[in-house]
Amino acid sequence: MNCLGWNCRGLENSRTVRVLNDLIRDTNLDILFLSETILVANKIEKLRVKFKYVHCFSVDRAGRSGGLAVFWHSIVDVSIDSYSQNHIDLVFNENGVASWRLTLYYNYPERIRRRKAWDMIRRLSNASSLPWCILGDFNDLLYSSDKQGVHPHPGSLMEGFRKALEESMLYEIDLECGSFTWEKGRGSNDRVQERLDRSFATREWWLKFPLCNLSVITVPVSDHKPIFLEFRETKITKRKFRFKFENTWLKDLSLFEMSQTSGKRFTVQTLFPN
Repeated sequence: MNCLGWNCRGLENSRTVRVLNDLIRDTNLDILFLSETILVANKIEKLRVKFKYVHCFSVDRAGRSGGLAVFWHSIVDVSIDSYSQNHIDLVFNENGVASWRLTLYYNYPERIRRRKAWDMIRRLSNASSLPWCILGDFNDLLYSSDKQGVHPHPGSLMEGFRKALEESMLYEIDLECGSFTWEKGRGSNDRVQERLDRSFATREWWLKFPLCNLSVITVPVSDHKPIFLEFRETKITKRKFRFKFENTWLKDLSLFEMSQTSGKRFTVQTLFPN
């Protein structure tokens, strides 16, 4: 099973719809999530027919912005648990029993709304004990390496985002085939690239889908690139996790004091300690 998430920046453009048709055909999509549709429900229903999906659910735009939509086939037993202008929460059922959750997420780009977005992630985390995965456009950065271009991202915002994920017990699914999912100013000296579209999951979800794969797809429309998540359920329960070192940690003298006190080299433990 697989899912594609994309901030398409509006579905009124016929070229965008053609690109989506190609993506659906080439990836054999089971679940399609679109944010910034800028459409209302009746137009989403017409797209469901055009894309040949059996089911769809949408959240109408607010004014001339926003709008969410998810499409899926009948082979996937899904129920809608909750929704808002920023998320659609899906519950997947196996043999009639709730098995795991997938939250399709969109965060507004304004920085003044960041704290509300982090609180929403925490609330979603507390909403259920099912194995949980969240995917979408977070409009937030975790590390300084997530941005290339002028004006470094404020460290306080990265710290706030990391803290919300940590408190929600979410671990990032590594993105393959590219580091950035959004850009502006291509071909100019002011070009900026950022990794805004991501996916995270709880430990329980990782154990269910240990061989999941997240990749980025290049498209000729929108300033965002779609991300493509493949769910691979196996009995294998071990997976290596990538550790990222932040240069700002060098300013924390307590790390070196701890190393000197112990008389041993400082080491990094796995995300999932035994």
